Amino acid sequence: MIFRGSLLVWIFGLLAVATGGSGVLGAYAANPRAQPQAHSSRIPAANPTGWNIPVLCYHTFHHEDSSRTPGPLDETYEGLEDMLHYLRENGFRSFLPDGDPLQGKPDPQKVIITFDDGHVSQLRAADLLEEYGMRGIFFVIPSLIEVPRYPHMSSNHLSDLANRGHLIGVHGHRHVSMPVSGPEIIAVWDTVPELMMEIPGITDENLHSLAFPYGHYTPAVTRAMRPRYPLQYTVNPGYWDGSSTLIPRILITQETDREFYFDYLSGALAGPRELSMREPNGSRQSVIHFENPARLDPRALYIRAVSPDDDGRYYDSRSAAPFLSADDRDGHVLVFDVSAYLEAHHPIDHRALSFAVTEKVGEIYRFVSDGYLIWVTRVDAG
Repeated sequence: MIFRGSLLVWIFGLLAVATGGSGVLGAYAANPRAQPQAHSSRIPAANPTGWNIPVLCYHTFHHEDSSRTPGPLDETYEGLEDMLHYLRENGFRSFLPDGDPLQGKPDPQKVIITFDDGHVSQLRAADLLEEYGMRGIFFVIPSLIEVPRYPHMSSNHLSDLANRGHLIGVHGHRHVSMPVSGPEIIAVWDTVPELMMEIPGITDENLHSLAFPYGHYTPAVTRAMRPRYPLQYTVNPGYWDGSSTLIPRILITQETDREFYFDYLSGALAGPRELSMREPNGSRQSVIHFENPARLDPRALYIRAVSPDDDGRYYDSRSAAPFLSADDRDGHVLVFDVSAYLEAHHPIDHRALSFAVTEKVGEIYRFVSDGYLIWVTRVDAG
């Protein structure tokens, strides 16, 4: 944790992140003593044991016969129950990480079930989880907890969920993109923990998980938040390795075929991924490079992006060629032109791509890379 005496140095570093400078990394270079002294037990170390844990992300819910017009991230209670039935029938058990790296032999039947925004419709979802013997992580927006006329769970609701064995996490302070807001970063670090720990059942020991608003982060933001929140949830597609700070998640969306989610869950048995990105996750790049020790043929690979495409669709698999190519004859490094891919498949003002590389095996797309977020500056030529 950071002592109050060094908080001003820390705040200046965080504000640099919001203004597009070198951010916290620059503050560290200028004043090495400003580096956070974290409790080592709360920061996961590298884990070579090969865990592949699927992570689901839900938002709001409604009944199938509801007259309400659903949003793109809505799900029906009936759809949630179908998923829970599938999980139980296939031996999956819900799991709540506690901030420590996973040890021992990997268990392919663990699944993490998360809920963003703290909407009151999630209370019924919690009941359904419990009927199936499962528990979830509820990421809430602290500034909305006690706001009248807003459909957000109250502190009493959250306390009850915590006492029933669910985990309560942080989803920003005002749900503002953290890479562009110094005040949001500072509030999440300094104000939010105090607000959250006023709720009975939420303690410093179990307040270790942050879901980035909109899934937005940069290497500087990740590093800044890590001492306070060693578990940071993204919306990058993929599986959690049981030790990394950044945890990928699959968004549950209205128009995505449920078979995609079932294939994703069964894909946890597929083993480690073959491709690894050289550049920092969350960095600003136009082109990135993958180490390709298995010499995968880029012509047989696909890009699976959560970022909605020009038609507003999530998780469409598109051929990686011609945007992904080998940089030499041996093909031990693959080059991905992210900017060109965005120009071809996404709205002109789209600035970021959350994606993973997949390979088609039969009718199933198998993940061959982890999930990544890359920021790209877009310029409208017109």
